[in-house]
Amino acid sequence: MDEKTFNRQELFELVWNEPLNKLAKKFNIEPQSLKDICTENNIPLPTLGFWSKVKFNKKVVKPTLPKIKNEDPKINLDCKQHIRKYRTDYHRRAFELEQRKDLNFKVPERISTYHSLIRASKKLLEKIDNSEKRLRYWEVANENDLLPIHTDLKHRDRALRFMDTLIKIVEAMGCKIIFYCNSAHVEMFGQKTEINLRQKVYRIRTKDESGWSRESWEKSDKLEFQAGPSFNQKKWIDNTKRNIEECLPEIIAWIEKDCKYWHDLRAQQAIEENKRLLQEQKLEALKKAKESEQAKVNQLFSNAENWNKAQVAERYIRAMEKQAVLKNEMNSNTKDYISWAREVIKNLNPLSSNNWSEQ
Repeated sequence: MDEKTFNRQELFELVWNEPLNKLAKKFNIEPQSLKDICTENNIPLPTLGFWSKVKFNKKVVKPTLPKIKNEDPKINLDCKQHIRKYRTDYHRRAFELEQRKDLNFKVPERISTYHSLIRASKKLLEKIDNSEKRLRYWEVANENDLLPIHTDLKHRDRALRFMDTLIKIVEAMGCKIIFYCNSAHVEMFGQKTEINLRQKVYRIRTKDESGWSRESWEKSDKLEFQAGPSFNQKKWIDNTKRNIEECLPEIIAWIEKDCKYWHDLRAQQAIEENKRLLQEQKLEALKKAKESEQAKVNQLFSNAENWNKAQVAERYIRAMEKQAVLKNEMNSNTKDYISWAREVIKNLNPLSSNNWSEQ
């Protein structure tokens, strides 16, 4: 085929008239790339076993082509031109997550059974609404695990359905919602990212007759989802192009990216900390070795000095003893003194110790 540009209806008919692998071969394009093109343009594909049923003349059901805002986009199947572009890596990840069959990103119009966290939070929010004492959200959140849903009753049902879908996606990915410091967080990779859902509020500034400026706050009908701490917060707000429900793959991908960043950062910090501790241990061991060596040197000179003193004292005592004998002055007092002096010399002389060689 020379012509490789089609509208949605034409491509829809092609993929339902011929197996994807054969069609991809005709256009010299990878089957996965062709599948991605169809997914991008919301073109349904035959399910597993469809072509086997066709082969054996069994009954099959062909769906209708869903409507989209741009009903007639030009779709080019030239593999050289079809390079999917993403604004960021997490937008690429959002597309990958959206293709997973185990993750349901579609927020239902009605939910018969809410997640347990949603049910508990719904009751607590109703308690706040019906409180005669005008309970504040933070007062209840201090004592209970309360999801951050800040909306009027008019938008409550939509907010609950949105949060229910988000929680179920998070848990399907093997992660969870945790509560910390009166806030809800998504925990991934052992790290947590704070989440918050609120009704968008706009600040209005007015001036009175004297020129003084005043501020007031007005709630809108838009919902806003926030993820991350205040210094690095990402926001998704309803707009004319899409609602926050359509942003769910992007939201999950951003939270995953944020948690992964902190996981990798802290893992690197742990490695650096281990290196620092090892270096400190090496320096400490080197310091102790030097101190031990210096102590041995000091002991050596101390022993040498004591040995020298012992030698001098021994010669002195011998001379004293000899003189006392010659002068016939060797009495009990002199003997006691000489005996005491030799004991002192023995204790002073390091060579007289049994363990001198081990020093």
